[in-house]
Amino acid sequence: MNPRPESRIGALEKRASTIEAAIEELSNDTAEELRAIRQEIKQGHLDIGKAIDSHAETLTQKLAAIEASMVTKDKLKQELEAFETRLLAKLSQILQQDRSES
Repeated sequence: MNPRPESRIGALEKRASTIEAAIEELSNDTAEELRAIRQEIKQGHLDIGKAIDSHAETLTQKLAAIEASMVTKDKLKQELEAFETRLLAKLSQILQQDRSES
């Protein structure tokens, strides 16, 4: 049996319509999935940025604590000079004691 050309054309139109509808559905699904993926990536970037900011703040605080506990060069110089003065005074006292005993 040979279908008439009108029937063939009608069948082809139905098939083309079905295929086009499936393509449109897949396109819409793909577009929705891509939007969701973009949103996940954007949120991931925001989360990474927040984590980096948090770590940077922690490091800044730790560095400030380290700097606060460090002795400065000037402070060390002052302490060494004071120690030298006390040492010389003690040595002078010991020498005077030795002279008075002799």
